Amino acid sequence: MICKEVNSGLDVVKSVKTAVASAHLTKKDKDVGLIYSDIDCLAAAVFTSNKVPAAPVIYDKDLLKKTKYLRAVIVNSGNANACNSNGFEAINTITKELSKKLNIKQQEIFVASTGIIGEDLPYNNIVNSIDELVDSLANGNSENFSRSIMTTDTFEKNAAVECSFLGTRFNIGAVAKGAGMIHPNMATMLSFITTDINIDQNMLSKALRYAVSKSFNRISVDGDMSTNDTVLILSTQEAKNEKIKEDNELYRFFLERLIHICTKLAKEIVKDGEGSTKIVEIVVVGAQTKQDAKSVAENVANSLLVKTAIFGNDPNWGRIVDAIGYSKGHILADKLEVFLGNYKVFSKGKGVNPENKPKIVKYMKNSKELKILIDLDVGIERYNMWFSDLSYDYIKINAEYHT
Repeated sequence: MICKEVNSGLDVVKSVKTAVASAHLTKKDKDVGLIYSDIDCLAAAVFTSNKVPAAPVIYDKDLLKKTKYLRAVIVNSGNANACNSNGFEAINTITKELSKKLNIKQQEIFVASTGIIGEDLPYNNIVNSIDELVDSLANGNSENFSRSIMTTDTFEKNAAVECSFLGTRFNIGAVAKGAGMIHPNMATMLSFITTDINIDQNMLSKALRYAVSKSFNRISVDGDMSTNDTVLILSTQEAKNEKIKEDNELYRFFLERLIHICTKLAKEIVKDGEGSTKIVEIVVVGAQTKQDAKSVAENVANSLLVKTAIFGNDPNWGRIVDAIGYSKGHILADKLEVFLGNYKVFSKGKGVNPENKPKIVKYMKNSKELKILIDLDVGIERYNMWFSDLSYDYIKINAEYHT
């Protein structure tokens, strides 16, 4: 059982091609991307839980109730196609024209958008880019595709693995975008994953939901949740393994690799958080329930005071303890312990080891990745997630986003 990371993305699956074009929706050179498969792809997706979803989310949810198979995905940046007057008109026109050009069914096309909320989508711009998209489809464009769907991201996010299991080879490739409006369930993020594993739809959907719960749903940049979040997985089912129909050894091996890919991209989203300078993993152990551990982790991760302390390299453990204390979890102050890196800063109701402060400040200044460990000592459950600090640049980026 071997897996190796490769310098690729979606097109590690050879039947998958990608393309980019300019629809003049942004100032970027390329702002619309296309994923296309030569053969039918089994599909599964996870979407935002925001109660005001964008048109593509509503459309795609309905689409996947009607079909298990897709051939293409078209994605634009610069406009979220959310809370506007022409969302579904835009989707229908774009997918209709793209289906003609690709010679596939309209219901075989998945759509996604990211960008400014509330503005009508100038969809004719996208329609006019379809020729360029289809004519430039190729294997090897994944990095360009990931760049075309970026908004406030500062770098593209790609990951891929080539795997072998008892002589059977399969691949997983993925891209993601996201930097702001990042909060569990999910974030302002899009991710597209390809694989050639031979698997049925129920198990593919199960694997994706679990992988998302361990990765994209455990990150936070600013506590805001988007209207457009989508994670889509496509399988060409070309691998020579016996079709996965149940929880067996191959399924668990595939799931581990899928979690690895999703976690890598999720952490890159946090690393690229708007204006962020550090990524922090928070680990909560000894909780009475899983929900208690999650509540504590999210409270700390989303605390503006904790985030700004991290940015300032200030080991202000009082802010962490305060966020723990107002969580909904079962907390006993006389059992609680808190660590910054390897340094214990709070134990059983009071601060400890103040002489370590200079060492902790040095640790925070010299590390791009920090760790906070919280031991509630009232049970056996645990939960972890990743979050970013909050810098001056976050305010600047978002104050100027629309203007």
